[in-house]
Amino acid sequence: MSSKRSVGESDLARSQARAAGRRFNYLWASFAVASLGDGFGYGAMPLLALFVDPRPFAVAAVAAADSFPWLVLALPAGALADRYERGRLMAVTNVGRALVLGTLAFLIATHHLEYWLLVVLVFTNGGARAIYYSASQATVPELVEPRTFAHANGVLTGTEAATEHLGGPILGALAFVAAKAIPFFADAGAVGLSGLSLLGFRTERLKARLTYGSILDGARQLVKDRSLRLLVTLLAALAGLQGLVTGVLVIIATVDWGVPKGLYGLFLAVGAAGNVPGALLADRIAKRIGSVPTLLASALVSGAAYLVMATARQWLVAGAGFFVVSFAVCAGSVVAISLRQRLSPRDLMGRIGSAWRGLVWGAAPLGSLVGGAIADRWGVRLPLVIAGIAQCAISLILVGPLARSLAASWRAEARAANDDDGASSSNGDREMSRAQNAVQPLRPSFELDSPRLPTGQRLHSRRGHGPLHWGRSSRNRHG
Repeated sequence: MSSKRSVGESDLARSQARAAGRRFNYLWASFAVASLGDGFGYGAMPLLALFVDPRPFAVAAVAAADSFPWLVLALPAGALADRYERGRLMAVTNVGRALVLGTLAFLIATHHLEYWLLVVLVFTNGGARAIYYSASQATVPELVEPRTFAHANGVLTGTEAATEHLGGPILGALAFVAAKAIPFFADAGAVGLSGLSLLGFRTERLKARLTYGSILDGARQLVKDRSLRLLVTLLAALAGLQGLVTGVLVIIATVDWGVPKGLYGLFLAVGAAGNVPGALLADRIAKRIGSVPTLLASALVSGAAYLVMATARQWLVAGAGFFVVSFAVCAGSVVAISLRQRLSPRDLMGRIGSAWRGLVWGAAPLGSLVGGAIADRWGVRLPLVIAGIAQCAISLILVGPLARSLAASWRAEARAANDDDGASSSNGDREMSRAQNAVQPLRPSFELDSPRLPTGQRLHSRRGHGPLHWGRSSRNRHG
């Protein structure tokens, strides 16, 4: 009887896994369509800002308006993602975005677009996109198992890189040169199609009450959990420094590096091509050297690449540096998102994710405004120099405390898992488990999906593996 029950349960588990896989693929397809549409805007929007007002600060302000809503709407967006059915929420926000982008395209086509209208419409689109991203990322843990978080995030991040930062900008910039309204009509159509396709997509509806206190729960958890606090501080600092560059990048590229405006999208695509291998290889790199060393390497490599771009005289050299920046930043982002999902309670997943993005993505527009002011006064290359030097310094300062905090978190999780095992297993089973753990080799690892790590693990220096290698010290080798 027990064997028949186990067979039936395994068949049910496989059926549920296949269903979850199909639903994730559906989410991925709609996400890819929306990202392709956003790619048109990613390539054309800086050129439109440069056309409407060519001053560095004005161009940077348009870039800031796109991500500034995260500072204002991040916490409410996360609460909405945890309160309402996420499939319908994604559908409604993308249909709304399509209306906003269609309005922008119409104003461009009829020559009625003014600078203040451009900023307002970009800000509105960015606010709706904040809600969409909060809901989509909060849906991933519902559709895949914890052991595949890194893979699923890598697929979505790689798709976004290939569409929004690679193929879309090329088409968007070329279309802008042909007729300025075309890329924005295309953006509106793709985002609208994504929203309509999600009308039939249903996800789990949580019963959390939407109160002011509950909205702040995600931010409270970020402050309370030391690992999350250090991780978001590191990522927010790096995002703010990245914003120093992105706000004035179109001016540097078209004026200093000699990139024709029609080929600006191609320049963005050449640089952003690093996003695709960065997203797809992030999990493999982290498993090889560890999650914290991957974050450190990401920050140092991208910081050095910014300095290369600052000294470049031709777009080929600058494009190569931009490629390296994109690869490193994307790989680090996948690792950081997976760490955040692992450390976050499921019922707070949306609110923690939105508070996270509010700090990280909200730091970028502040950096863009500062970068625009610096470029106005001291030249457009200085933001690159500041970003490169400061990024390396900040990462070296924060990575040590982060590594120690994560190690403590995993030890606490391992103790809790061992206590649970002790309540449900015999003494003989516990002794056998301890003996196996004592001799089991520990991989260098990003094994965040396995909470039952051997006790006695900590970060320590070991010859040939660097100062942040996951391993067991000789003092604690036998628990």
